[in-house]
Amino acid sequence: MNSLKFLPFIFLFSLSFVYAQELDESYLDSLPEDIKDDLMDRADENIDDLKNNYRSTLYSSKFEQQEELIKLKTRLENDLRELERRLNSSENLEISEDLKLFGSDFFKTFQTSFMPINEPNPDSSYTLDIGDILRIQLIGESDLFDTFTIKGDGSINIPDIGKITLAGLTLDEASTLVKSFVDSVYIQTDSYISLDKIRDVNILVSGNAENPGVYTLTGNSNILHALNAAGGVNEFGSYREINLLRNGKIVDTLDVYDILIDGNYSLKKRLRSGDVVFVEARKGVITINGAVKRPAKYEISEDQFLDSIVKYSNGIKQTADLQNISLERILDGSLRSIPITNVSQFESIKPIDGDLIYIREFSYRTASITGAVYKPGKYIMAAGETIEDLVKKAGGFTENAYPFGAVYENNDAKLINEKAQELLYEEFLDNIILISQLNIGQNADLMPIVRLTEEIKNSSPSGRIVIDLLSEESENFINIREGDSLIVPEKTNSVFVYGEVSSEGAVSFSSNRGVDYFVEKSGGYKRLADKESIYILHPNGETQRYSKQRNLFANQPRDLKMYPGSVIFVPRKIDNSASRRLATQAYVSILGNLGVALASLSAIDNN
Repeated sequence: MNSLKFLPFIFLFSLSFVYAQELDESYLDSLPEDIKDDLMDRADENIDDLKNNYRSTLYSSKFEQQEELIKLKTRLENDLRELERRLNSSENLEISEDLKLFGSDFFKTFQTSFMPINEPNPDSSYTLDIGDILRIQLIGESDLFDTFTIKGDGSINIPDIGKITLAGLTLDEASTLVKSFVDSVYIQTDSYISLDKIRDVNILVSGNAENPGVYTLTGNSNILHALNAAGGVNEFGSYREINLLRNGKIVDTLDVYDILIDGNYSLKKRLRSGDVVFVEARKGVITINGAVKRPAKYEISEDQFLDSIVKYSNGIKQTADLQNISLERILDGSLRSIPITNVSQFESIKPIDGDLIYIREFSYRTASITGAVYKPGKYIMAAGETIEDLVKKAGGFTENAYPFGAVYENNDAKLINEKAQELLYEEFLDNIILISQLNIGQNADLMPIVRLTEEIKNSSPSGRIVIDLLSEESENFINIREGDSLIVPEKTNSVFVYGEVSSEGAVSFSSNRGVDYFVEKSGGYKRLADKESIYILHPNGETQRYSKQRNLFANQPRDLKMYPGSVIFVPRKIDNSASRRLATQAYVSILGNLGVALASLSAIDNN
């Protein structure tokens, strides 16, 4: 009995010895490049596992796979249940934490092309000031072409005409004034006035700006340009009240929401040296979530009601459950849920900072149906609707439909199959390493295993769930989920035979005929065919194993029934028992993908 205690250590030592041997170079060179690289990586991983993380169950891979798949399936189911619970309950504060304050990205996406340096031609309303340079051209009795800088006293001095004060005038007003002076001095002389260079201004950005300070901008700048230079509004600042102060008085106010929501860009005041752009503190933030078109956090001003928040969110979705609207509000230190029986109530409710409006949305999902139905396409399904409901929306089956061969795919099932395929591929690599290093490969043909390994690596996982649309009961247990798809093929009169047969392809279906009949119709078995492990994929997705050399003790039906659309796969004989066990899992996976592909081709032909 005590000798049993040493068995794990003997096993560990032997495996360490096996993995410590170098893989045969000539054997590696015979493999496909991607399989070769994966084998080398896997061999290194196995050595590390044996050194650092040995467990007595390390090589109980079958149980490990089952355990991981069960955990994955459980996690997916729990995640889906939790999501549904959160969507259907009033506990929505956690969801609102992920929402951004509306307008917070505005200055992050400010384009440099919006800067005034790229606006060399301001409009006629531009206000002139000290430092601006005008270009004046006179043609007629006296010709002149020169530039004039507005000096410290706000004037320019034109030869033979004199001093003209222009500071504080718009470009249009200045042009009119200069022309009147020219006309008073010269006869039949045309004058042309343009702005040659814009002055620089020094302004202060203060308050709750991201980077308050003194900035030098061009004279064509406004509040937005100043805020952009200062990095925008910080986490405490208001997007609704940004003031332009000149000589201690507010001369202009920017409400970013006027621009973002109403498209009202009416900033007329340009900056002057000495101006202050002051960002006021944020006063109140209201969150709206659920069945609205733009859920977010919104800043609200003092003179508004909660209906403004609904407007800011672009309105309520068509899928809203108007019987389930709530207002979450903090009152007397506790969070209270105030039921709203009608959206119009928001018109009379004053907001309080921190309010959360939640409008429940009916749970809908999109599913597709293709193939032999009258109206194939994508359909919106309500929660609780089944495959039967999807078929009804599509107008039902056509006369040539083959419901028994329908393929139903689900994203959750695809995730589980993807994980199973990864585990299977790793086990194939381990098996190839073990066989080659124990020199078993010298007397065994490993190419079938290598080909299977490559197929497992390159095949896409299927999310197929076995269903039977001919059964009235099975449909009612499968509820449609987001992204589900149903393929309904047309009736076929063929059985498909692949693998180690003389002629692969379709064979005409004949009722009451067995596997051997269809194989013979395909030219019979090849010499290396494994007649003891033949796999049949039925149209509904079920897989059965068949042996030509019937074993009295084997658990297989004596009369295996074939259907139109069934797929027979005859694998190549594999000598190693461990490899044969792995191959069984691989054949089931590959056949499943083949069944989906055949049904898809039928659906494409039909559509």
